[in-house]
Amino acid sequence: MAGKEPLIAERKDSRKEGVALAAWKMEDALNERLVDEYPRGLEARNLHFKASAANSHFKRAMWLMLLVTVMETPTWCETDDNFLTYMEPTKRCAIPGVPQREVLLSNMPYIPPGWGVAVELFVMLLVVRKLLLERSLQVKHFSKLGPKGIDYHSLPVINFGLCMCALHLVDCVVFVHFRPNFRLAFVARTGYLCMLPAVRRLGHCISAVVGEFMSIAVFYAGTIVFFAWIAVVMFDDVKGEVNGQPVNKGFSTFRATLNTMFIAGSTDEFVDCFILTYTANRATGLLWLLFLVIVHVLLLNLVLDTLVAAYTGYQEHAEEVDSAEAVEGIREAFQNLAEEDRLAGGQPDLVTEAMFLEFITEFSRSPNVRPIPEKNADIVFRSVDKDGSGHIDEEEFFNICGIAQYDFWTTQLDSPVKRWFPGCWDSVLFKGVRAAVINGGFDQLMNLVLMVNLGLVITESVYDLNDWTETPLMENLELSFSLVYVTEVLVKLSVWDFGYYWSFYSNIFDFSTTWLLLASSVLDEMAASSDGSNLKRYMNILRLLRLLRVLKQLKRLRKVQLMVETISTIVTLSAPIMTLTGVVTYFFSTLAVQLWGGILYESNPALAESEYAEKKFWVFNFNDFLTSFGVWVVSLICEYVPVFPDAVSRASGVTGSWLVFLAFYVGGVSIVFELLKAFTIEAFVEIHKTWELPDSENEHLKAIGDTFLEQGLYFHFRIVGDPATHEKIMNALEEKCKELEEHSHGHGHGAAAGHGAAGGHGAH
Repeated sequence: MAGKEPLIAERKDSRKEGVALAAWKMEDALNERLVDEYPRGLEARNLHFKASAANSHFKRAMWLMLLVTVMETPTWCETDDNFLTYMEPTKRCAIPGVPQREVLLSNMPYIPPGWGVAVELFVMLLVVRKLLLERSLQVKHFSKLGPKGIDYHSLPVINFGLCMCALHLVDCVVFVHFRPNFRLAFVARTGYLCMLPAVRRLGHCISAVVGEFMSIAVFYAGTIVFFAWIAVVMFDDVKGEVNGQPVNKGFSTFRATLNTMFIAGSTDEFVDCFILTYTANRATGLLWLLFLVIVHVLLLNLVLDTLVAAYTGYQEHAEEVDSAEAVEGIREAFQNLAEEDRLAGGQPDLVTEAMFLEFITEFSRSPNVRPIPEKNADIVFRSVDKDGSGHIDEEEFFNICGIAQYDFWTTQLDSPVKRWFPGCWDSVLFKGVRAAVINGGFDQLMNLVLMVNLGLVITESVYDLNDWTETPLMENLELSFSLVYVTEVLVKLSVWDFGYYWSFYSNIFDFSTTWLLLASSVLDEMAASSDGSNLKRYMNILRLLRLLRVLKQLKRLRKVQLMVETISTIVTLSAPIMTLTGVVTYFFSTLAVQLWGGILYESNPALAESEYAEKKFWVFNFNDFLTSFGVWVVSLICEYVPVFPDAVSRASGVTGSWLVFLAFYVGGVSIVFELLKAFTIEAFVEIHKTWELPDSENEHLKAIGDTFLEQGLYFHFRIVGDPATHEKIMNALEEKCKELEEHSHGHGHGAAAGHGAAGGHGAH
């Protein structure tokens, strides 16, 4: 017996390793990062857990870094004094000889420079820890697999991140010691953001299609240069004025002409570019018409369409590959579990319930997945194991994986009133209230209240627009309606358990808006009764919350629900490309503060007679991050605003720094932002096609719900993570299940794991 104990212990360790390997493959398959081979030891799995937890901390650290960027003291301001103590922004960022009213800031309080450096070092520590753990996992375990190793964590990316950390550390040391007016921290911070998976994935995608984009873009740029050459030859020596301006304004030199033709060909300001020459000589209209048709209508759209088409094709191919890899990873996980069960004396190609529960326990240990309680796992197993044999085959395992794509939970239906006050609960009056809440009669009553309240909102708006004094009755009604909505929430919570109530998005919306409305009404009363109070200036803003009452009514309409769901889905789907857009804008915003902070103000003689001064764009400056961010958002939406580079070229001492705007136009506007717009439109068109389709129902989720209902619990579920990823995997699983059923010679186990409504109880 003593000789068998080591063998038994070795077999247990091997079983744990096999289950851990299956859980790891399953986890990566669902997260779209499956690799060809995995290390089998538990040491690698535990190190993976540490690296995953560190990655979660890294993502939180990025939010902290963004907050510091918003609130940090700009380096062009006073950083020598009060390094560790707070100082008013208007005093810290004063320009000698310039009235403070001309130095327009974002009005955000700035944290002391020393505090900012301390937070930066903390963020850097979290980044270094993540990178070192990933490097350890890669070098110790994955690099030793196969003839050339497995690239689980990219060493070039890790080395890049460590270089950014080193740069950041050196920059912090130099700043603390010398307090320069220029820092390189923005480069390191942007580097951290570029390590985010969404940014890296889209970066690879764009780099793969940028070749096609550049082939057309070069022809587009060459055409602009050609027309610029024609224009400068025609107008460089033209004399005369139109409306007090030279006829050849913008065409006096080749450089000026090139800038004018670029603006005319890339933006909607071509009228301003050509109006003087066209007024002086209408025949030039033929030249400008030819230019606009070729450049503005044909080539510009061709450049953007080429980029979007290449990106769409790349994404579709990547999605097909990811879906196939996800199915393959799930299949490999099942094979690992089945093999471990066979070695333990089980039947081949089957997984017992005990093995499955052990697998779910191991799977739930990872920080990258949402844990599945063992009790829920048991119910899921029994819902799929239709024949009650106590084991599942590959098709049934795929069905379980389809269910694992959802986050599900259970709640009680009845509120604590039933347990704490049984007499009240069983009274005739309260039974009537319960019936009204459950059958919808109470909601119909509240609909009538909302319609009356809508009339009050319209009346109040008319009074506000005409500066009429509201009657005392109207003021009292406003607060009264807010109290009615509070009563609505309390009545529902007296009937339903809070967990059940909170499982529905409509109730979350009602709960949140109700307390916001009450707060706005109370604050409105306080503002109206306090003469000279600072609260008065916010009264009109608070009154805008009246519109939430209208939304409470509109959200009951089916079309409104569909539109809200569509918008939320589009936002979720476009999160990666929106993240990339944000990273690009972040980089240029922080760079601009370093280059041009404190140079754009009204009394700057370099800006005299500039269009920037004529339009009084003083608030669009680069004095801190938020004001700089506003400039780049305007440039992003308007595509190119020549006023800004012109002002910078006049006021900046850095020669050629205005070219940063051209770089932003090419990288941020023409590529990233155009992809965002195209993706949004395409996503809406695809989602709109499903509006009239009935919601499909996952039979296994329904079976789970019925099981919980027998226990007096209500089952709720919603999709975990990206709905697009969910749908891709569910469709792939459905196809795989159909394939397995076709090969089962009539011995299949039911329907495939089709994707159900996106959330069941709790998604609406």
